Amino acid sequence: CQLFREALYARGFMEIQTPKLIGGESEGGAGVFTTDYFEETACLAQSPQLYKQAAICADMGRVFEVGPVFRKEKSHTRRHLCEFTGLDLEMEIHNHYDEALEVIHGMLVHMFRGLESRFAKELAAVRAQYPSDPPRLSEEPVVVHWEEAMQILRE
Repeated sequence: CQLFREALYARGFMEIQTPKLIGGESEGGAGVFTTDYFEETACLAQSPQLYKQAAICADMGRVFEVGPVFRKEKSHTRRHLCEFTGLDLEMEIHNHYDEALEVIHGMLVHMFRGLESRFAKELAAVRAQYPSDPPRLSEEPVVVHWEEAMQILRE
């Protein structure tokens, strides 16, 4: 989470903390945990999306949150998430969606390079058991347009 924060602070983002106990569902399509709250029904937040969008509408421009997310989802396996730490960002776009691509690309490059440098010892132990190479990262986002992607697939 520290690398996520660093990358976004460097790009002018503000960290916000949104409510986790709310009066109703915050997202359709996912189950919600409910609880009694002073004789009223309250829900655990499924997403900070509404609050991030409100922050953008309040001229905050660029916001992010690192915080718990709750999803009441049944599963037939032991591998499902009911609670996880979400890394969410929201930003206004001034001219083109490429602005978002550039921010997200820069964030991911910072995070992957930071993991490689700060956790080299731990990654070496993992790679000893599960061989892999460090990720190859471009300096700029690589954008493949639909027509070009279709041509690549045909070849």
